[in-house]
Amino acid sequence: MSDTVKKCLMLPIDITEESLKPIDFVVRLYPSLRNINLVLCYLLPPLPPVYREKAESPAILKRRRELLSTREKEMRTAFSRARDVLTRAGFDRELIQEHVQDREISVARHTCLLANIKKVDAVLLQKRVSSSIEGFLKDDPTSEMLRHCLTSPIWLIDGNIDPSTVAVCIQHEEASLRIADHISFMLADTGARFVLLHVSRAASKAMFGEVEHPGEELRNWFGTSAGMEIQPYLDESVKIARNAGIDGSRIRMGVLPGRGNTAMEILSYCRENRVGMVALGHSPPAGTWGFLRGSVTKQIMAEFLNMAVFISQ
Repeated sequence: MSDTVKKCLMLPIDITEESLKPIDFVVRLYPSLRNINLVLCYLLPPLPPVYREKAESPAILKRRRELLSTREKEMRTAFSRARDVLTRAGFDRELIQEHVQDREISVARHTCLLANIKKVDAVLLQKRVSSSIEGFLKDDPTSEMLRHCLTSPIWLIDGNIDPSTVAVCIQHEEASLRIADHISFMLADTGARFVLLHVSRAASKAMFGEVEHPGEELRNWFGTSAGMEIQPYLDESVKIARNAGIDGSRIRMGVLPGRGNTAMEILSYCRENRVGMVALGHSPPAGTWGFLRGSVTKQIMAEFLNMAVFISQ
């Protein structure tokens, strides 16, 4: 049964309270936390070069000890704060892992390598974090993580999120089925409603329907060439969700007219309909950098507010 399957999330933390904000979202999303394992990842900042090499100067040795002591205290403070927040939120301490590592490469690359080793189901990230995590989510929240996290889905969190509905963006590609599979597994226990959302230039207006009774408009549109192309992916996504234990009453499907700015059309729909979560897939053939340059996902990640964005590659 889906309620017995544990999920494992990774949360990179630093000395700021801001890095712990995704915890609020997890608490709101899951009615029970007993099946949530959490890996806290803290990367120790490197010492300045002059203090990394062997030195005989008493002054340099003293300063090195001071820097190491400060670094150790900050790490302990970060974990202590995180444990307190998690305990108050209802997490089982036995389900919390702590990982500490010297930062030798970028934070994003370290995090993604660890996520792969730990086989986590998703990496939680605050959309905007303090500058102490350099190059991680500063300025561009996508580039570093999407460059390295090729196997672990990323959950980007921002602001106050309504977790009652997720829009799963479906295109005629396997990446859409991967994100449908990921989100169905992760959200099956939550009670969240699913909207399988497709944007098409061939649609003249928005059309929505229930899985069991899509309605005449959608049925007619599925008879067009564009509709016949996407319907198998929508049907397979429904099958994936149901196999995860999600009742058909929680699933809708819809088509939005594409007018040239797919990202804003998706976000506008979500804002107008109080959809707090968006799930997107990335197809490998274009490559990560090709994906970023002209991607719908990059624009969504730059523009979304008070939402969670889930990305699977």
